[in-house]
Amino acid sequence: MTLSITGRARTDRPGRYLKQLCSHLAEKLPVEWDEAGGTVTFETATSTLTAVDGSLEIAITGAETLHVYRSMGIVAGHLEKFGAKAGLSVEWDDAEVEQAYLAKRAEMMAARAREVEQERQEQGNS
Repeated sequence: MTLSITGRARTDRPGRYLKQLCSHLAEKLPVEWDEAGGTVTFETATSTLTAVDGSLEIAITGAETLHVYRSMGIVAGHLEKFGAKAGLSVEWDDAEVEQAYLAKRAEMMAARAREVEQERQEQGNS
């Protein structure tokens, strides 16, 4: 099943954030971009970024739900980090998909915290 979601980061500097995001992600992921837009590929998901007047538009589509969720986290997380001083945030258009993403993210973070705690305990017993 293909899953898609769209959203935007409202900013008066969409081109700047497009370039910064694509340049940064290109260090680890397949990325193509120019002044108007770009694409970022993570596993089976493709994030299409478009700089328009007043916002950076985001469209993510993928064959695997988990890859779409991970792409949402990658794109939104980096944009929000880059634009923290300006209060930049990503607004997703599908509340149902966003809630499922947030639930999965919380589940994965809790699992990782349990793994870290287990590793600490094992090191303490050595």
